[in-house]
Amino acid sequence: MNTNLFYTFLLLFLFALLARWFKSKEAEWLGSLGEYKVRKEINKIEESSEKYKSFHDLYIPKQDGSTSQIDHIILSDHGLYVIETKNYSGWIFGDETSKYWTQVIYKRKEKFLNPIFQNKGHIKALRNWLGEEFAHIPIHSVVVLLPRAKFKSEIHFSNAYVIYPKQLKQVLEQHRTSEIDGETKQQLIRKLETVIAKNKQQQKEIKKRHVQTIQTNRKQEDRYIQQNRCPKCGSALVIKNGKYGKFKCCSTYPKCRFTQKIR
Repeated sequence: MNTNLFYTFLLLFLFALLARWFKSKEAEWLGSLGEYKVRKEINKIEESSEKYKSFHDLYIPKQDGSTSQIDHIILSDHGLYVIETKNYSGWIFGDETSKYWTQVIYKRKEKFLNPIFQNKGHIKALRNWLGEEFAHIPIHSVVVLLPRAKFKSEIHFSNAYVIYPKQLKQVLEQHRTSEIDGETKQQLIRKLETVIAKNKQQQKEIKKRHVQTIQTNRKQEDRYIQQNRCPKCGSALVIKNGKYGKFKCCSTYPKCRFTQKIR
């Protein structure tokens, strides 16, 4: 083979590998950037009043041995606010009950899991981990979109907030019906601080275990689905027609609500 031709193919191969690597890292970088911007806004709120205490990048232990990763939690005198950050762009369409939302950029449409559902899972894990001692503490679900995304839904949300960073303080000031006493607040602070990494090395190890557990669970779920079994309860799966096409669901629905879209 001609030497110049060989090096041309080698460079093209290396560029292809590099492009693939950048694509795999893009979502991670965007997510980190979004969390950083929201964290800056939270820090401003925390500095403005002693009644707010923030926690970032928490890994809440779950009963099955896995963890639930929460971007941010704000503790106020009136409850906990669990914040899920989404650094999307384009137009975003969605409501409170749909499993998927839609991102539109020009003529391209992409579906992604409803972040309210995602945050609901975080709050459930947090509730279970906090236990009966803190069962009376109100917990509010907040989804924060970055300004480069335009949320197009005019529907009222009853169980969650979908806002931009600048609206966060307004949400925090809406809830004044309950008052958390100082001792309980200090107990919550000490407990939440136990699930925050103390240094970068520990953070790296926790994140690695978290990702490995997710990958293992996905492989196990895929094996169940290939066997036409529900990964949640083990019952048979059935195929149904829905608004967005065919999907698999558990035969015991609505007792078990597992679904998976068929591509």
